[in-house]
Amino acid sequence: MLEELAGLLSHNRSDLHRDTVFQVLNERERLGSTGIGDGIALPHGRLNGLTEPLAAVIRLRQELDFDSVDDRPIQLIVGLLVPANATEQHLNILASLAETFSNREQREAILRARDAQTLFAFLT
Repeated sequence: MLEELAGLLSHNRSDLHRDTVFQVLNERERLGSTGIGDGIALPHGRLNGLTEPLAAVIRLRQELDFDSVDDRPIQLIVGLLVPANATEQHLNILASLAETFSNREQREAILRARDAQTLFAFLT
């Protein structure tokens, strides 16, 4: 799943290499699972050379064990890359996503989204 996410984040970006993105995400995941519970994972990392944050979303057809904090499988992954020097921005984005997903009604609406446009609207 992290390889697929790396592919999405680096797609059509000549300044990003899929293997480098995967390595950043994988190294962060080794520090501890980014599975925040309730079927959601937020893999993220900081990367030299980026000038702005990038995000990608994967909605799984089948749930995936991900060592989440609630020991439940995930079904939605929001991947995030930020510039290496954007520590505060990185934390603010993660906090905003965590707040969104902590609201039961919002989380359930996001998980029920039937298409990419609806999902994007909920997340922005």
